[in-house]
Amino acid sequence: MEKPVLDLDQLEYNGSMIYDAYKQGAKVNIKYFKDDNFHEITCYIDKPMNIWDMVVRCSNDEDREIDIPFNWIVQVIKV
Repeated sequence: MEKPVLDLDQLEYNGSMIYDAYKQGAKVNIKYFKDDNFHEITCYIDKPMNIWDMVVRCSNDEDREIDIPFNWIVQVIKV
């Protein structure tokens, strides 16, 4: 399976959703592509992203922290 190619609008939207979720303390569902497969995690964003960040750090209720490279992220949805 190949990683989907996102256009600039989708990349901007994902970044905006991540930033807004951090500011609001909202939970998000992140779909990402790793090791030739899609994965999903529902989590809170632990640190704000700025223009130079390449990694999104999030954690969920099970005390699981994960760092996801921004270019792996396919979709971000507020929960």
